[in-house]
Amino acid sequence: MTDVPVLSVRRLTRHYAGPGGITRALDGVSLDIGVGELVGIFGPSGSGKSTFLMLAGLLEAPSAGEVWLAGERVSYPGADMDRLRALRRRRIGFVFQKANLIPFLSATENVALSLELADVAPRDAQAHARRLLALVDLSHRADNLPSRLSGGEQQRVAVARALANGPPLILADEPTAALDSVRGRQVMELFRRIAVTQGGAVAVVTHDPRSADLFDRVVHFEDGRLAAEGHAPTGLHPGSPPR
Repeated sequence: MTDVPVLSVRRLTRHYAGPGGITRALDGVSLDIGVGELVGIFGPSGSGKSTFLMLAGLLEAPSAGEVWLAGERVSYPGADMDRLRALRRRRIGFVFQKANLIPFLSATENVALSLELADVAPRDAQAHARRLLALVDLSHRADNLPSRLSGGEQQRVAVARALANGPPLILADEPTAALDSVRGRQVMELFRRIAVTQGGAVAVVTHDPRSADLFDRVVHFEDGRLAAEGHAPTGLHPGSPPR
């Protein structure tokens, strides 16, 4: 593993002003995710997991702290959002709970669209999309519309779409929440394979511990803070110091 993390956050903080005062959704979190790592992010609702993903994914700038990608400081208070948007398109892929595929486009066309929006020629985009669908074991479904795909297959198309621009970092927010245990396991195994073979890193926010054996590392959020870190959720105890 290279010494330079794919993702590094330092004292990351996000607070919001409301009628009841200041809410600290994230409070001074520091974390590194290295090349080839699949990291699970656990914690109850409201613990800061999704806020962490938004800041790490450059969807918002932090109130305090910094986000580094491959050794480059990219996000901090007051960071230019247009620059963050451009960085996000090139360097981060997202997978969400719902696949959000365009219903009138085939699996190949859904994946190719993100490439075409990045000015890749349609013929090249389609060819690369088919290679990515082969990577996620969906060559036999490449021409199917989303309505002809199972929930697990739709989510694998979403993973292929996230990989389209070759980002070094994949961030997934509850990607198996709408899937049964078998299909959820298949998606997590796919993330495991991507982390190992694609030279990047994958961070998965989840409530589901059933596939935790696939993670290199798990971290536990509590009250906006990184409460614990370990190699299996059974070894995590809220309030224990991170390693």
